[in-house]
Amino acid sequence: MSERRGEINSFYPLFFTAAFILLLIQYPFSSFESILYDLWIKLHVTDTPEKQFVLITQDENNDQILGEYYPYTYATHSKFLEKVTKDSPFIISYLVNFEEPTQEDDERFYKKFLEIIEDYTKENGVFRIGTSIDFWGEQIPPEEMKKFGYSPALINVDGEVFAKDSVHRKAILDISGEDSLHFWLSNRIRKDQGLEENKSKFVWGAYYNSDADATFVNYAHLVDLNNSDDVFVQIPFYRVLNGAIPPDFFKDKVVLIGPQYSSNSDDFVYTPFSKEKKVSKLALHASMVHSLSQNRTLYPISGVFTDILALFLAIGLSFIISKVQPTRGLLITISLIASVVLVAYVSFVFLGAWLKIAHILLSVFIVYYIWIPYRAIVEYQTRYAIEEESEMLKKVENLKQNFISLMSHDLKTPVAKIAGMADNLKMKVHTEEDNTIIDNIIKSTQALNQFITSILDLTKVESQNLNLNLTSKDVNKIIESVVEKLTYEMETKKIGLDLELSPLYPIQLDQNLIHRVISNLVENAIKYSGEGSQISVKTFDNDEWVTIEIADNGAGISPDDLSHIFEKFYRVKNDSTHKIKGSGLGLYLVKYFIELHKGTISVQSEIGKGTTFTIKLINK
Repeated sequence: MSERRGEINSFYPLFFTAAFILLLIQYPFSSFESILYDLWIKLHVTDTPEKQFVLITQDENNDQILGEYYPYTYATHSKFLEKVTKDSPFIISYLVNFEEPTQEDDERFYKKFLEIIEDYTKENGVFRIGTSIDFWGEQIPPEEMKKFGYSPALINVDGEVFAKDSVHRKAILDISGEDSLHFWLSNRIRKDQGLEENKSKFVWGAYYNSDADATFVNYAHLVDLNNSDDVFVQIPFYRVLNGAIPPDFFKDKVVLIGPQYSSNSDDFVYTPFSKEKKVSKLALHASMVHSLSQNRTLYPISGVFTDILALFLAIGLSFIISKVQPTRGLLITISLIASVVLVAYVSFVFLGAWLKIAHILLSVFIVYYIWIPYRAIVEYQTRYAIEEESEMLKKVENLKQNFISLMSHDLKTPVAKIAGMADNLKMKVHTEEDNTIIDNIIKSTQALNQFITSILDLTKVESQNLNLNLTSKDVNKIIESVVEKLTYEMETKKIGLDLELSPLYPIQLDQNLIHRVISNLVENAIKYSGEGSQISVKTFDNDEWVTIEIADNGAGISPDDLSHIFEKFYRVKNDSTHKIKGSGLGLYLVKYFIELHKGTISVQSEIGKGTTFTIKLINK
């Protein structure tokens, strides 16, 4: 029941995650998207125009020098146009609101202005007027000027839609079926380059807005408009009139003429390159024409697709974070965010696809900040349960240790009494049969006493209450003492002993523990090597170690058993050893005692050839 409840609880974060994501995608987060869009635009700048644009500006300085006011007289424009057309430019486009002439002199120069345009177009020059639209409608040129062609030259800004920050991001391709000036000029450039002219409805990423009755498209600037002065040639109107232009300066150029009055905010606009510094509309017109001529438009990927992707990634990330460690979950989250941003950038720059990632990134953050606290709570509960279990195990272990210690101490007294009574009884009996029985009692009490001692040592080891009593002692003396006590047993089993004890200096050791180590290893050799075998004990030293080797030529130990012989309560079990009694603690304690001295013990054995134990103690 508790497991089922835990499984149900694990779905709560997933439920809340899905609910937050579904609520999140109801909001467009256009301000955030606009920041990324503008960043991609800045990183997308790649080149300078193939056909150089020349921007001729009308501003306050021109008015003062010429003594006229915008849009200037037809006499001035006639003189200006004569100077420009003389160099045979490729395109001349006026972004000026011309008015019908009102005076006789003005009428005469107006006709001359029209004649200059007509002569220029007959020589394959391209002339186009860009018109604006105000409250009263499109500001169309004078009647006789219409025949040369005009198109709406509107700059769209995000005022009522998207980011609503008055930044220009979209180009208008047509209005009520009429091509905009930028789209019309871009097709003339494409035609001159031998490329197919575009149709507005087939432009990559174009969409129709019924309220405006216009076709729009997002496009990528190919030039940095923050540095438009370095990209486009900009010269004031009066310099052309004064003839301060070198010969053939306008030849094959795209010439745009328009106002750039610093006192008129309508002549400037914010762009993705800066929301603090405005760019002149004249430079923006040139940039739009160039980008459209290169088909550098952008396709906005459907918001439905990004919302589904956001939900899918959120669920996937939720599953991953719920299974991995928090630190790894953080790395995966950061990697996912970086991947999404990289994919959005690559799609924008190389594929011309605008992927809106605000919902995706915010979904990832929501998943992280929902699941990480949940994981922390779960891990805290798990850690608390483990700590409680560990505390309980410690108490149980202490109870066990106390019980074993008390039992062992209490058992030593009756065992000692049995041994004493057996010794007294042996002195009073005289028959061989009685002596044999009493000897067996004494041997059994000795074995039981050794077992109890091993259990007591084990409790000291596990409770870490075993301390070394270090003294300066010659290892050879300890070995000789052990051998002396076991001589009778070796003679009984007809086991030979080979002692090769090199002269040694005394070293710091616990005499009692080392005595027990050597006794255990020699006794094991006697037990397991069988009658008529040979045991050798060698010692030697160098500057670092004192080495003790205890070897026998008995049955040996199998490789499977060899890797476990130092484990607690482990005993080798085969046909030759099953009758030999033991606790399985001897070698475990031997290894512990040696390592307590900061020494090492190793073993080598081969079936049928015997076993060799090698002990190394620090030589100091």
